[in-house]
Amino acid sequence: MFITDLSIRRPVVPAVFSLILIVFGLFVFWKLPVRELPSGLQPPVVQVQVDYQSASAPIVDQEITQIIEDVIGGAEGIKNIDSISENGRSTIKIEFDTSIDLDSAANDIREKVARIVDALPEEAKAPQILKQAAGFTTTMWLSLSSSTWSDLELGDYARRYLVDSFSSVKNVGRILVGGLRELSIRVWIDPIKLAANDLTIQEVEQSLRNENVSLPAGTLEAENIDLTINLDKSYKDIKSIKSLPIKKTKDSVVRLEDVAEIEFGPVSEKTSFKNQTRDALNLKTVGLGIYARSGASTVELSKEIKKKNYGG
Repeated sequence: MFITDLSIRRPVVPAVFSLILIVFGLFVFWKLPVRELPSGLQPPVVQVQVDYQSASAPIVDQEITQIIEDVIGGAEGIKNIDSISENGRSTIKIEFDTSIDLDSAANDIREKVARIVDALPEEAKAPQILKQAAGFTTTMWLSLSSSTWSDLELGDYARRYLVDSFSSVKNVGRILVGGLRELSIRVWIDPIKLAANDLTIQEVEQSLRNENVSLPAGTLEAENIDLTINLDKSYKDIKSIKSLPIKKTKDSVVRLEDVAEIEFGPVSEKTSFKNQTRDALNLKTVGLGIYARSGASTVELSKEIKKKNYGG
């Protein structure tokens, strides 16, 4: 009754309060993040990814996935664990209760995984711990195309310059390069030439490993100067690899180019990225997948990425 009487006796008061509510509502409206679900309803998810090249799925499951699952199983607040063991990669997703802080969960998983790093195969890469929210998908994809550059050159340019550039954009959580074909030296060994020189694959591999090293060799101390000495035997170019001595005999030296063809090429031929345009068949393309940071507005992130992309 008090509010009704006050509004009748002093009509200016409710008008002022209504105006304040409208202004406050408009201010809050532009600050609200636009997302599929509010951040409070998205359970935190931590992903552990380990790359183990050339290993089959059963080996990855036995030597990596099961070991990591055993050690992270006791983490606080775990709701469920989903793992995928495929050729060359192990991916484990740990979903936590909504009451668990994402940063705390990631730190807990990182600490537990660090304990068993030495138990993983030496050839496996270091585990990657990624923080994400449920339904973690790319906010947008950008394509980088060229009719003159090769896919190797495009991938190298994207990894060197674009990943760091877009990672600096506000609310970007992760950058994924789609269709990345990393540059490598490919050695195609001829079995007939190998047998003719009485060599095995293991001997060639051991020579490659032994020669490509860079080691500290101590220091030289003088009265006015100290020098650090390094033993650098790493490969400088493809020519030095071709002339690598594999076997020495009384009359000659068998070099790598005598038993193999050496060339630049991608690490893997199994990755590609396609751009659906009229000239797509004549273009080499790589993609940049932009992931939003947990709790960020995807609409605002898309605007910031477009500004960065078009120089606006």
